[in-house]
Amino acid sequence: MKKQTFFKLSLICIILPFALACKKAKKGCTDIKALNMSYEAETNDGSCQYSKVAFYASASFFQTLPITKVEVSINGNFIGTTSAVYPSGPGNCSAPGTVSYQFTNGAQVDWGAKITLSNGAILLSNGVVSPSSNAPCLAVNVTR
Repeated sequence: MKKQTFFKLSLICIILPFALACKKAKKGCTDIKALNMSYEAETNDGSCQYSKVAFYASASFFQTLPITKVEVSINGNFIGTTSAVYPSGPGNCSAPGTVSYQFTNGAQVDWGAKITLSNGAILLSNGVVSPSSNAPCLAVNVTR
């Protein structure tokens, strides 16, 4: 009886570590801010996909002065100039005249807009935007 118990314990001690090592963790996207986050994934495999932002102008005038240029930056780096006006916002993140930014991770970014008026005056607009786990396209009005 003792030999049989000892044998079983020895077998468990030999096999168990190998069985645990062979168990593969389910891979997938584990970032809660990603569009494709998987609740079943135990290990992040780098497949996370994040939302995109369309920065747009909703006005072509500030008070009575025409807006001549709107330059957009992310974290202090210039990314583009808007060239169209969407009073109700663009329909998607690739609408003509918008400036797009694709999130590459779940971190929020600081955005800024330098709005130039026809008389040469400069207005500044800024804010923070984070990726959305629910919407592949976010729209940010930079001329409010």
